[in-house]
Amino acid sequence: MTAMTRVDIVGVFPDVGPDAAVVLLGEAPIPTRVLPIIIGRPEAHAIARAASGVTPARPGTHDLMTDLLDLVDARIEEVAITELRDGTFYAELFVEATSGLQAIDARPSDGLALAVRSGAQIVVAANVLDEASVPVRRDDDEPFTDDEVDEIVAEFGSFLSTVSPDDFGGATDQGASPPDDV
Repeated sequence: MTAMTRVDIVGVFPDVGPDAAVVLLGEAPIPTRVLPIIIGRPEAHAIARAASGVTPARPGTHDLMTDLLDLVDARIEEVAITELRDGTFYAELFVEATSGLQAIDARPSDGLALAVRSGAQIVVAANVLDEASVPVRRDDDEPFTDDEVDEIVAEFGSFLSTVSPDDFGGATDQGASPPDDV
């Protein structure tokens, strides 16, 4: 079985390009690395709305899905980013249903949007973090304060405003790289 690391959503940047956004995952509880994943703008907005507690007047797709799961007494236990292949991230939803725990293939963006709504744990395969994450530099072993995490996310957001999704060459280290001291 692949080793997994628990992460939290530490930032959502919905306006990286005309059709692209970035969600930033950080190791939990103290991020030493962050994982940027390029996603669609609608999914970024769905994640950001749910993370900020905004309830839409009408249910969106992810709201509808969580309502359906509740209706059939099923719940999302975990969202796992399992693989990075050819510049594309892959994910699975682990859903507890009357038939037992089921793994369902999903796009990471949809999985994250559902995790925010359901409170499900988010994990990333250790090999994916090793390949595609960006280290967060720190001179001491003290935990980051909330203000420091906010500053890291803001710095990464500033970096994103200077690049386009094509600069990333997919999800790997090709193309532009964030500053080493993010």
